[in-house]
Amino acid sequence: MFSSNLFAIATSVLLATLPSFSSAQTSDPCAIVAGKHIATFAEAKACLDYFPYNQTIAAETIDTVRKITDDLYIFNEIAATPPKVEGLSIVPVNISKALDIIQKEPWKSDRAFQDAIALILDKVHDAHLVYSPHCYRQFIFWQPIQLNSLIRGGRQIVNVAYVKDDLWADAKKEWTDCEVTHIDDVNAMEMVVNYAVNNNGESKDVNTCLNNIMNSKDYFHGWDDGADDLGYHRFLPAQESHKYTLQCPKNGTKPEQADYDEPITVTIPWVAQIPTGFSDADTYWDSFCSVHTSALSKRGPLFLPSVQENHIGQAFDFSENSIGHTTRDYTEFLILDGDDSDVGLIDIQSFSVASEDKEAFVKNFTRGLQMFAEKNVKKIIFDFSGNGGGDACAGEFFINSFFNSTPDYYSDVKYSPLVNNMVKKAFDMKNTKWMDYKSNHTQGSDWYTNPVTYKRGNTDVKFSQPVSLSCESWNSAFAGNNAFNTSRWNADDLLILSDGRCGSTCAIVVSRLRLIHNVPALGLGGIRGNRMQFASFPGGESERLSSFLTDLQSLDLLDDPEAPKPFPERADMGWTFREVYRPNLPDTKFGDEVNLLEYNNVAADCRMYYTDENASDPKKLLHEVAALVKSGQCPLVQNGGK
Repeated sequence: MFSSNLFAIATSVLLATLPSFSSAQTSDPCAIVAGKHIATFAEAKACLDYFPYNQTIAAETIDTVRKITDDLYIFNEIAATPPKVEGLSIVPVNISKALDIIQKEPWKSDRAFQDAIALILDKVHDAHLVYSPHCYRQFIFWQPIQLNSLIRGGRQIVNVAYVKDDLWADAKKEWTDCEVTHIDDVNAMEMVVNYAVNNNGESKDVNTCLNNIMNSKDYFHGWDDGADDLGYHRFLPAQESHKYTLQCPKNGTKPEQADYDEPITVTIPWVAQIPTGFSDADTYWDSFCSVHTSALSKRGPLFLPSVQENHIGQAFDFSENSIGHTTRDYTEFLILDGDDSDVGLIDIQSFSVASEDKEAFVKNFTRGLQMFAEKNVKKIIFDFSGNGGGDACAGEFFINSFFNSTPDYYSDVKYSPLVNNMVKKAFDMKNTKWMDYKSNHTQGSDWYTNPVTYKRGNTDVKFSQPVSLSCESWNSAFAGNNAFNTSRWNADDLLILSDGRCGSTCAIVVSRLRLIHNVPALGLGGIRGNRMQFASFPGGESERLSSFLTDLQSLDLLDDPEAPKPFPERADMGWTFREVYRPNLPDTKFGDEVNLLEYNNVAADCRMYYTDENASDPKKLLHEVAALVKSGQCPLVQNGGK
């Protein structure tokens, strides 16, 4: 099975003697793979598991994770006793108790311990909540076949989307478009749905999780190499290989003709892609694991760059050494051809607009809308698929470009003595992001320092007063740029297209478009017959330990006894610190957990599925969506869609 259950809580005590990092061994497993482009699963595992479990490192790591989840993670209490929400897959996760169990376990390696921490947070199904040990995220593990899910012959199937024959000599291109009937002797569709429910922590919606573990092809960028979570891991897989039973179309026939050769079974190994920058275990540890700072350095001027070097970005960013980076525009504008030349597409790839790009972002977006107006575009498709969020104010700008003023989504922040000190100091020093929240009922820091209490699960929890995010400083970046505000297109002329992988800021944007402005939403892919969300992890606003520590440093609060300490190994952690509620709530409903966007199922109004034709030809998919929006076949569905 593909289970990523990287830690089974053992009922018996392990008696094996754990090696020390300095103990002599006949060979250095990291030296064996150093300098290679690819290695076997066994070779990679030997290197990653070479570093012994260290109780001191474990205790310090758990202390920091516990302080963040107990004091700062806004869904900590509700995660332990979550509400039952129809259409969502939510399991109770008591993080504190799980950390207790992990700390008592005699782990065989540091890697196994670190992955256990990551996995328990993943089980909450909040993509903002993540622990990423930099040391053990440098190797990339591939299955040479990459999968997608299609409707073929009236059935939903698992299909070979493409083959990476550059990784494994025995991989065959002709496997492309073969149906996968079984994986490890289990019905393939049953297996991938089970994996999506239990092993993908990106969303509480199983349809989105299925899309996240499958591959898809984008009009502008081709196949999303590495999106297939079944065949791509940043952590050590649970087993060395998997067995696939393939049913392939006969030579010269198309898959949809259902004229097949006899089924074949192939065993396909995990192949490890090796990072550069090390020559043996010592240099690997020094390059990717060791923290190059002392406890006293936080008082010096080098603390901030040291923290950034050791920790920043590791919760969410890929390793440059492993796969590199590609530069993507924030938005792309396209007018469809042929009979659909009156339909435009805005592909909104990200709201993570860098400070230096704000003005260019606004100008480019404005030019795109002006081009649509000049070309007499009558209908617009908003493609939010694969958008991981970003700057909330960039999302605000997007909405306001079509609907002018939009009511704020009210939110709040979990109360803690540490953040209380941070907010008061922020207002005293006129420094850090804590100045950017506004409240209709309070002045200055009172929005946080005068908390209120709400029930979360079985626990009373303190929160700030209701606040919203001020975008005044962001808006000043494009003041005078004649931003394009239009009433040319109304809600009936617009359509949200999403595979559910629209998270964080993106989720808040599309829910505002749908719930406030009545823009219909089309859910793409997922499991046939299931209600599907068009957005994921709309919790509100996230924080990373790396940036949180820099805020503490800016406010001279690093020595606060309540402050979390940096991790003893290179790592970062992300969490949701601000939660968002459904719009248009009366004051009496604010604070009620049933109105949190994170724990609501707002389903798409209509559905579309991948087929043999549109999965490999995104242009055809867009024309199918255009036909739907032009004919009005995706009407708003009240109280739950499809």
